[in-house]
Amino acid sequence: MPQTTASHAFSDADHYHVLGATLSITADGETTDGEYLVLDMLVPPTFENGLHTHEQSEVFHVIEGEIRLHVDGEDRILGPGMSGSVSGNQLHGFANATDDVCRVVAVMTPGGAEGFFREVGRPTEDRSLPEPVEPTEELLQSVFAAGETYGFEFFGPLPERTE
Repeated sequence: MPQTTASHAFSDADHYHVLGATLSITADGETTDGEYLVLDMLVPPTFENGLHTHEQSEVFHVIEGEIRLHVDGEDRILGPGMSGSVSGNQLHGFANATDDVCRVVAVMTPGGAEGFFREVGRPTEDRSLPEPVEPTEELLQSVFAAGETYGFEFFGPLPERTE
């Protein structure tokens, strides 16, 4: 397999507001020969992405703040410098576990899910957080429809904490 070396300036990343969070796509399937997707996320307090599955494996690495990573019925609290992983098609979700903004880097492999985030997100020129979003039924239905296209399946909110 040919080895690809790529470098990307963070300033060249594509930034999107997605359901109240800000996601910066710093590498995608196109720039990594389909191998992975890198998301640098700003996650506001009370944000939750709900229970879902997708074919890609995923690693979450917390830079700032704290997240609750829920995987197959179990919770793990991740703080700065900690990572957690999810196998492909494993039921999971995460939430900001604090009253502060979190910064989390997620790597999904193989690449390809970037199309989902680009479709459901609203492009933005900077890394500022959008105003809080109360998802409407119409917005959620559009997210679910886009998810089907990219192999995501959604199962509702995270359950109460297990710890």
